Formats: sequence, C-alpha cells, structure tokens
Amino acid sequence: MKMEKLFTAVFLLFLIAGSSLFKAQIKGSSEIKIAYGLGTSTDFINAFSTIFTLGYGPHEKRNSGAFIVEYQYAIKDKWTIGTDLVYQQITNEYFDASVEKSHNYTIAIKSDYNYVSKPKFRMYSGVGLGITLEKSRNPLRSNSHFNFQLTGLGIRLGGQLGVNAELGFGYKGIGNIGLAYDL
Repeated sequence: MKMEKLFTAVFLLFLIAGSSLFKAQIKGSSEIKIAYGLGTSTDFINAFSTIFTLGYGPHEKRNSGAFIVEYQYAIKDKWTIGTDLVYQQITNEYFDASVEKSHNYTIAIKSDYNYVSKPKFRMYSGVGLGITLEKSRNPLRSNSHFNFQLTGLGIRLGGQLGVNAELGFGYKGIGNIGLAYDL
C-alpha cells in the first residue's frame, strides 16, 4: 500500500509541475503518457526461472500485462528526460500446487531522443533504468531487481492528444501502445 501511495504522489508531482507547459519536444515542454505493454523483462525472468529450476519453480498462470504511466520533460529540442511508473500483476503456480499473486511495481528514469520531430508525427528511441519491486503475501517470494527499457523504435501520431506505440525490450514490454498528451 505504501508503494501505491508513493507512485500516486510522484505522478501528481509531475502532473502539477508540467501543467503550465505546452508543445512537447521543444525545450521546456512536457508530456504525459499512459500505455499498455506485453512481453516485459519480468516475464522473461519468470520464464527462465521455470526453465532453470527444471519445472520446480513458479509456473505463470495469469499475467495482467504492464500498465504504464510516463512523464517526460524536454531539456533540449528533441531530447527528453523523465520517469516511468509501471504496474504488472502476475499469478504463479508452484510445484506444490500453491497459487500466489505478485504485484510488480517499477519506477525508472528515462531519456528519449526524437530523431524525427514534426508537429503531428514523431519517431524516437530511448533508454530507461530503474528498479522493480515484487510484492506478494509470502515475504520470502517478495524481492526487487534492477530493470531497464531499451526502446528501439517509438512513434507518436497526433497533436496535443496523440497515440504512441513502441517496440523494444524491458520493463514496458516488447511492445506497448497508448495515449500521449502534451501538457
């Protein structure tokens, strides 16, 4: 519960700080995005865990996918820095038939570079580094690990309100799609 309050506070802080700025990707502007991604690095960690424990590790039963909230601020024309907040719920079944949900919270800093930046079309690449906190009812199965995001190709279409899609690998998934709003 404390982690959810921290994410909410950080999100509101960035929203308030950026609310008076306009026109993303021009120095001093900001943008907020919400997105949904699949195939996260946490998914790959869980898959390898099952393989390397010869089936005695957890087996994933359900996965919510990654729910993503991003904030970015343009420190120069075409170059942004910001933060990503990601939530993912995974239900695992263990070899003893026990079932357990884990709640994964990722907070990261990121940077994107827009190599094409037109008023209604942008193409970009980026990198993010952060930490993922996994919380479950069993304290022995709760842990944290460093995480990353490499965005090979990102596209944003639209004016002040637009859609975006990204291909890459990391905490936001192999692919994600969402809405972006210039503050």
